[in-house]
Amino acid sequence: MLRYIAGRIVLMIPILIGVSIVAFGLIRFVPGDPVTAIIGPGTRFNEEQLANLRERYGLNDSVVVQYFKWMGLVLQGDLGTSLRTRLPLTEELGARLPVTLELTIWATIIGTIPAVALGILAALKRNSWFDVSATIGTLIGTSVPNFLLAVFLVLLFAVELRWLPPLGYERWRDGVWAHCQTMILPALCLGLPLAATVMRFTRSSVLETIGQDYVRTARAKGMSQRSVIMRHVLPNASIPIITVVGIQVAGLLGGTVIIEQIFSMPGVGRYVYESISNRDYPVVQSVTLVIAAIFVLVSLVVDILYAIVDPRLRTG
Repeated sequence: MLRYIAGRIVLMIPILIGVSIVAFGLIRFVPGDPVTAIIGPGTRFNEEQLANLRERYGLNDSVVVQYFKWMGLVLQGDLGTSLRTRLPLTEELGARLPVTLELTIWATIIGTIPAVALGILAALKRNSWFDVSATIGTLIGTSVPNFLLAVFLVLLFAVELRWLPPLGYERWRDGVWAHCQTMILPALCLGLPLAATVMRFTRSSVLETIGQDYVRTARAKGMSQRSVIMRHVLPNASIPIITVVGIQVAGLLGGTVIIEQIFSMPGVGRYVYESISNRDYPVVQSVTLVIAAIFVLVSLVVDILYAIVDPRLRTG
């Protein structure tokens, strides 16, 4: 098992290197001068002062030199400094990353636990009214964009019913209920589409497994429905479910960019959105690297779950 995990960790290294190169290079194709982010709009500088700023922040170096300087700092645990705020990125991300991770956890809970249970139930009650309703619900859930769902939920729960605040963010220290209220709508916007996808894949996987010969044999031997489901169906149907959950949960981090902007949440998603607009190189490339690291860690957890569910993969 340890050898299996070590092999997966080794495979993570070239992925992170590739992501760092892409993130570092792509932001430099965005039109505009990053020096304007440093001096701010409306500030007048002569050419000599602008040249000094470019030299100070290493913008006169070649892209290759800039990349290796940045990676050298990253390997020392230094993600750099924001060109716009002049604050260390470890400090900036330390304040914002917990917000994004908490939102992702809320959305994951909403989008997985009920969805897996409902997907199994829909498969066991195939062609029933519940199955048809669930199928229609998953089609709607996977078709509606996050931002449109956000508008609908705000109009319903914040404007019409006035149960929840439409925008803003309250921290835990401001009150547990106040904090939870500000998390519900953003988490629903991310979690409901996830739930639709997970439920659809769960139903398909369980239906496929139920039709296998070993399941029919177990039933022919007189095993109860509960035993057949728990001992034969769910263990074998779980690998595709784990796959889609892992991919979708990692993808939630990308969805936070729009959702945090819509709901004015002080998370990493909103931070990177504003940084792209301001051509804040260090922020964009460092946040991209951090998100990629989280993504590959989620993939590692998925691989470990594979090995637990199916021990044959450990020696595959």
